[in-house]
Amino acid sequence: MSDAAGMVPRGVRLPRPGLPRLYRARRLLDLSAAVQRRRIAPVRQRFYDRLWAEAAREIGATVEPTPLRLTCIRRGPMVTYLRESEVMLDNALMFDVVGDKAFCYRLFADRGLPVPAYCAFSPGRLADAETFLELLGAPVAVKPMAGTGGGRGVTTGIRTAAALRRAARYASGYGPRLLAEEELGGESIRLLYLDGVFLDAVRRERPRVTGDGRSTLRALIRQENVRRRDAAEPVALSPLRLDEDMRNTLARQGLGLRHVPAAGTEVTVKGAVNENAAAQNHSIRDAIHPDIVDRIGRLVRDMGVRFAGVDLLAGDVSRPLAETDAVVHEVNANPGLHHHVLISDPAARAPVAQRVLAHLFETGSGVVDP
Repeated sequence: MSDAAGMVPRGVRLPRPGLPRLYRARRLLDLSAAVQRRRIAPVRQRFYDRLWAEAAREIGATVEPTPLRLTCIRRGPMVTYLRESEVMLDNALMFDVVGDKAFCYRLFADRGLPVPAYCAFSPGRLADAETFLELLGAPVAVKPMAGTGGGRGVTTGIRTAAALRRAARYASGYGPRLLAEEELGGESIRLLYLDGVFLDAVRRERPRVTGDGRSTLRALIRQENVRRRDAAEPVALSPLRLDEDMRNTLARQGLGLRHVPAAGTEVTVKGAVNENAAAQNHSIRDAIHPDIVDRIGRLVRDMGVRFAGVDLLAGDVSRPLAETDAVVHEVNANPGLHHHVLISDPAARAPVAQRVLAHLFETGSGVVDP
């Protein structure tokens, strides 16, 4: 297991024979979620097409057709290519670096930044994670170590060995290296940086549905997914997936999918924030203390992540980092811009897409000059 502080894991064992079959089975069980994502994919595509077209117009650039599944934007002789939120700055190796959660936690800690206690383990070393849970004496989240995004494979609020085993089975469908980490209080804060320059910050709340006094939670979730797919203006770019995290989140509240919430009652349906909607995202860029902005900016510059979304878990971001309970949770390369655009108060949006495009053309980075 990890050391006494729960911070430095042992080496990872190879998975047991036969586990790849388990992974394939989990992928099949995730078929429903894949169908939901496919249904909402056109909403995501339209959102980013419109976002980049409007940003291009603001900086005097034009969108050109391309035979590739990319967005081509030209200003003068220079062109840049984008795919949704992806820009031509960080390479595939950088995605591997920031995608390894245990590696990043060690790197953060080496720079004096606070991180949650954690334990790296494999499906064949569940005892390590069970011991970690027992010693910690607090809830943990279980997730794949690397290679996934959007909250896939994550289960939060785990308090028992039985729940941990279920979560590990679910997470192992996405890879053989797993992570159990301390689940701390506070809220999810996303800070956005471009070449180390702070662009924006949003507070992201957990996904919720609101009861009507008649519908079960299952029906409310289905209705929310239809709303997300069919709304005239985008409200979210991901569906609410019925997964282990949802079941566990509801169970902690003594609820199940057949529960009928009273009219007007809000029910949190997931512990991970990734699948929330615009109503649960709030601009807080002016509330972040300069010390936090500076220290996280230095982190992404030191790591060499050019376009970075850094996630903190924090109860208070109005004071210097050392005076808060905040921890650095994750660094994302090519982070989703929709988190900063689909927010509760559209008037508070930062012009993040325009600033990204302007930076590319003004610096000559991430562009092609024929």
